[in-house]
Amino acid sequence: MSGEPVIALRGLVSRTAPLSRAGLTIAWGAGLHAIVGTVADGGPLLLALVAGRERVRAGELRVLGHAPDDAAVRPQIALVPVTPPLPEAMRVHEVLALAASLRGEPQRPALERLAPLGLDALAPRAVRSLSPEEARAVAMAEAVTSTRVRVLLLDEPLAGLDPRAAGRLPGLLRARARDGVAVLIATASVRDAGELADDHVLLQAGVLVGRAASLDALSAFTPAGVRMRVLASDPQALVAALAREPEVEAVARRDGVVVARGGSARELAQAVGRAVLEAGVEVVEMRLESPSLDDTRLAVAGVAQGTFEAARARTVAAAALATPPPGVAS
Repeated sequence: MSGEPVIALRGLVSRTAPLSRAGLTIAWGAGLHAIVGTVADGGPLLLALVAGRERVRAGELRVLGHAPDDAAVRPQIALVPVTPPLPEAMRVHEVLALAASLRGEPQRPALERLAPLGLDALAPRAVRSLSPEEARAVAMAEAVTSTRVRVLLLDEPLAGLDPRAAGRLPGLLRARARDGVAVLIATASVRDAGELADDHVLLQAGVLVGRAASLDALSAFTPAGVRMRVLASDPQALVAALAREPEVEAVARRDGVVVARGGSARELAQAVGRAVLEAGVEVVEMRLESPSLDDTRLAVAGVAQGTFEAARARTVAAAALATPPPGVAS
């Protein structure tokens, strides 16, 4: 998180599950942030709370220093749900003009708003004629290109989105974050979270279970370890070379792609590099696999358990030092 908090929760409890029991305390500043978890974990609900669409039962929620439904704050928040409600009787350029008017920002040509996501051709179209993917892309364009919005709330931003927009969205979100916008996404995809965000919060059944700058790094704590995919010119030769590397715990082929597993991302990458040279193969692609959502949860649970056990061991050791041996007066 960078700078002053743009979004701040303290002991937040909602009126609806799954955020209706444990209070959430967390803050986000300008930048790219991800809430990782399923709908049942509460990510979309948390976005709705920050947008002022759902009511808080207890605790405190501040957006830009005020309640999210404050008249001065509301136009500066943009929420793009999985199915955005667009007025079907209007045309796309009319929707953008209406949104600008409601936000109190200067009117700009629709093509200027749509072009960053490759949606220029949609400007004259009636909303009712759009596919669900196109409609979602239009809502995304309005939110991301608004000059007034300082808080972007995106539910599964890369899912169900027009392909023209999906390829351009990550770069556009990074540009907005550099401009001081707080971008908060909710997703069940660890891969999407890793691609879009620099800060990750994990929710499970409404409870905050961890926060990390890199979800890939957490995979080293899971029973599955770190996995690397390698597309090479001779997969069989590479498998044989990898099998001789002590840092490689397991290696397999999946439809022509070699997958190696190890306990450390750095050591695994070095081992793969040595095996590539030994086998004399040409590498087409090499990348770490993102951990699954379950792997990530296991990682956080493992870190928490390890921290607890280490703290307990220190406590026991301190108590032993403080206790005099039998027969020695304290």
